[in-house]
Amino acid sequence: MLTSIGKAAFETLGLRVRRSGLENRFDAMGDALRNMRSRGFVPTVVIDGGSNVGQWATLASGVFPEARFHLVEPQPGCWPHLESRFPAPRFALHKVVLTAPGLSEVRMVTARGAGDTPTSTYVERHVDDPAAPRLTFPASTLDALVLGGLTPQDRVLLKLDLEGHEIAALDGAAALLPRVDVIVSEVTFFDIHGSGHVTFSQLLRYLEDRGFELYDFAALAARRRDGRLRMGDAVFARRGTPLVADVAWA
Repeated sequence: MLTSIGKAAFETLGLRVRRSGLENRFDAMGDALRNMRSRGFVPTVVIDGGSNVGQWATLASGVFPEARFHLVEPQPGCWPHLESRFPAPRFALHKVVLTAPGLSEVRMVTARGAGDTPTSTYVERHVDDPAAPRLTFPASTLDALVLGGLTPQDRVLLKLDLEGHEIAALDGAAALLPRVDVIVSEVTFFDIHGSGHVTFSQLLRYLEDRGFELYDFAALAARRRDGRLRMGDAVFARRGTPLVADVAWA
């Protein structure tokens, strides 16, 4: 156990010590966003893909109070929370699934949240339980939703929490991606249950091919039974931006 003196010593080195179970190695999303702001990245537009009930948007809108937000969430059970907490005109709510071009709707496997309202869904994959409930949701691309409202001066932060559907959503952002400075995405480090989940290595290669570099991790979590690294939140920054231009050791 670290003493208070030991903890203080770690903090002088820029390390924050928290008590945590094996499965939650760290959760530092707020620190990651504030660090980027302190280094000069202040987005004017934030796109929250997979807003759920607004947990991440609450945090990000506090760190970036000058930004306009696009909240993208297809689940009706989440809409009352988002509409009550994030008013227009600063926040725009898009009630669709983010996906690849050419699709106007997708089928999603649903799970139940509190009560009888579905608040946890993911795009159907080939190995999913055939008995699990499914619903069809309207779909759109990021280009169609956001691109027309951007100005040449806008700096864009894109967050994705799409339960393995990230690359399909990015395929629908071919015109938007060159306008994006930073991407924050949930990632998994192996294909859970062999379900076709996009893995971290696949997403990293995809984004490297489109001009991004891995910049930071905002969270990491392990599988409880054996400690294998399972999932996290990765931060990618565009090459040539100030965030990645500084390559000094200290």
